[in-house]
Amino acid sequence: MNLIKKSAIALCALAMVFTGCSDDDNDDKNTLGDKDGILLVTFGSSFPDPQETFKNIDNVAKKRFADKTIKWGYTSDLIINKLRQGNGEGSLNGKIIDNDTPEEALEIMFKDGFSKFDVQSLHVIPGEEFDELEEAIAEFKAKYEGVTVKVGRPLLDSDADIKAVAEIMADKFATEITEGPVLFMGHGTPHAADAQYLKLQSELQKINANFFVGTVEGIGFDAGTTSIGGILAELDKLSPKATKVTITPLMSIAGDHANNDMNGNTGETDPAEQSWKERLEGKGYTVNTVMKGLGDYNEINKIWMDHLEDAE
Repeated sequence: MNLIKKSAIALCALAMVFTGCSDDDNDDKNTLGDKDGILLVTFGSSFPDPQETFKNIDNVAKKRFADKTIKWGYTSDLIINKLRQGNGEGSLNGKIIDNDTPEEALEIMFKDGFSKFDVQSLHVIPGEEFDELEEAIAEFKAKYEGVTVKVGRPLLDSDADIKAVAEIMADKFATEITEGPVLFMGHGTPHAADAQYLKLQSELQKINANFFVGTVEGIGFDAGTTSIGGILAELDKLSPKATKVTITPLMSIAGDHANNDMNGNTGETDPAEQSWKERLEGKGYTVNTVMKGLGDYNEINKIWMDHLEDAE
C-alpha cells in the first residue's frame, strides 16, 4: 500500500473519531421511507385454535386493504414469551404469528421503510390495554418526527358499535336462545370501560331477555350482574326455570379464558375456583358450549375493519 493511500485511510479514520460517523451511520435511521402499512394489535394467544381465528381476521384485512402490508403485534408479554420460547402451537401463514410487541412491530416496520401506519386494536373494549397502546404510539410518533400513525378504535367503542354487535350476536345465537338462556363471557377490567359490557347486555336484552353478559373479572364473586354469581341469581328468577344454557366467549378468540375459566373441568369443589360450566352444571343446567371467538364472525370483523378505515 503506497504512502498516499495510507494517509487517506488515516485521515478518514481520524474524521470518524471526531464526527462520530461510521459505516452504519451512512444509513440514517431517521430517514423516512414511503411505505404504507397496517398493524393489527391483539392480546394474543399461544393456544392452537385461536391461530385459525387470527388467520381469518388476517384474510379479511388483506382482502379489504389489498394495497397495504399487514403486520401483527401482541400486547401480552406472557404470550410473547411463550411464543419466543417455542411453547406456542399455532401458526399464521406457515409460521408463528408475528411475536412482537406493538412497539417492536412499529420499529421493525419503520426500519423497513414504512412511514405511514394504520393501527387497529382488536380489543373488545377501550380499556387499559388500549390506553397503553395509545401511549406507545404517542412515544413512537415523538421519536420519529414526520411519521403518520392513525389508530382504529376497539370493537365496543360507541353506542352504535354496541347496538350493532348486539344485533349480530343475537342473530348468531337465534337458535340457541329458543332453547334456553345464552351467556356471553367477556374479560372484564377495573377500567371505566367495563361499563360497555352492561351496555351490550342491555341492547341484547331488548332483543331477548334471556341474553346475559358476564366477565371473568366480575364485580365480586357472587355479586353484581357481570359476575357468574350475579348471572346465576338472575337465572334463578326466570319463570319457567331454564334447564339448558349456552355459554360462549365474548372475546376476540376462544383462548385461555374460554378453555379454562368458561369451559374448564377444574375438579374444584370450591365454587370460587370452578369454571362457568361447572357452576352451571352444579345448579342442574345442561350446558351447551360454543367455542368461537368474535374474530370467527366476519360480521364482527367488518366492524373492526370499518374502525380501521375510519382511523384517526
